[in-house]
Amino acid sequence: MESFQALSIQAVEKLKVADHLAGTTYSLVKEPKLLVSVIENIFSAFELSMNALFDHEKNSMHIPEQNSSFESRMDLFRRKIATKYDIGNDVLDFIIGLKKTLDEHKKSSVEFSKKNTLVISDNDYNLTTLNIDDIKKLLSQAKRHLEKLLNILKH
Repeated sequence: MESFQALSIQAVEKLKVADHLAGTTYSLVKEPKLLVSVIENIFSAFELSMNALFDHEKNSMHIPEQNSSFESRMDLFRRKIATKYDIGNDVLDFIIGLKKTLDEHKKSSVEFSKKNTLVISDNDYNLTTLNIDDIKKLLSQAKRHLEKLLNILKH
């Protein structure tokens, strides 16, 4: 099995984990902090799918070895893969939005739960809120976008 195929399978599994966390686990425990785990799994699915596309293109000798930082990998993805396969800005913005939310969570000085919503605050008291409805919308978008990316590898 090619490495890009294995990465594709892992990406689908991460999305299934995110879906299970949001659909089953959250409904049982009702813990808003679990919503961050859902976003982490969605983001991991997209990182794996991007790596699968990088590996696929490296095998075809179309792109160089990617750098390790997210920003440089995203830039390379935008320039080489998104343009070649006509991947829209909506997919790219979605991935960047996930990363931004996770970064805000990591940097947050305060986070708390209120009425089934996770509130994340930075040092300047800018608030980000997450609730299960937001996460379900993210999951729906993630499924569409991930399918679009993984379909590229099937051709």
